[in-house]
Amino acid sequence: MLGRVAVHISEEDADYLGYVKQVLVHFKATPSFIFLPEEGFLGEITSLFTTSSEERRRALRNHISEFFEDFTLYTPEGSWGEFLEEVQGEYDTVFVKYRRLLFRKSIPEKLLTGTEGLRLWVYKEGSKAQVKSVCLPVDFSERSIRQLEFARALREHFNFNFRLLYAMKVERFRDKLSNKEYSKHLEDRKEEVRHMYADLFGDEVVELQVIEGDPYRDMVKFINSSECDLVIVGRRGRGMRESIGSVSLHLLRSLKCPVVVL
Repeated sequence: MLGRVAVHISEEDADYLGYVKQVLVHFKATPSFIFLPEEGFLGEITSLFTTSSEERRRALRNHISEFFEDFTLYTPEGSWGEFLEEVQGEYDTVFVKYRRLLFRKSIPEKLLTGTEGLRLWVYKEGSKAQVKSVCLPVDFSERSIRQLEFARALREHFNFNFRLLYAMKVERFRDKLSNKEYSKHLEDRKEEVRHMYADLFGDEVVELQVIEGDPYRDMVKFINSSECDLVIVGRRGRGMRESIGSVSLHLLRSLKCPVVVL
């Protein structure tokens, strides 16, 4: 179900590679490793990719071979835009570690905003490869259907429980309405959610958790406080700008557990 798999690597990292290996063993997938040093990315310029020394490549190969017997390792050449076209054409799923960078986007953020249809499996520091509890933040669009389909396919490889999560942004009415009016408004919104659920999934039984709050702040707070091993989110297409805002981009940055972006 993962298709052609690539793994971004920027340095020796045993925890990250151990996680990727434990996940991929369930799919019997042979990955390609892409060596891109994150500190080299300063903008859309042709000198982004520099050829690493033979000693550096040898050190990375030796490190990777401690975890994988069969793999390929290469360093792309050309501009960032050319790399995006290449990785989108060659692979279906890319594993990448999230590392917050000052003043510029991380590799996962660049891949998310610069590609269409490329599945990202984003590792977070300290995560374990167990998948027992999965969360799907939904907006009841077609993306929600894809999230549910992926979760079901993933259950063929892992034994886990999952639930849909929907955040209602109703707090702004709390100070404007009386308690009775607010309760009525809240119940009306919950009824809307039930109708959206029924329109999308019919009589299908899937656990749905509805929270009152902002899809950015409160959804992150809820997921991070729960024992969640993986979050599966949908995304918009190419051209998504940070100034507009994106729940998927915000979740990728803020969640403590790994995130799969479809």
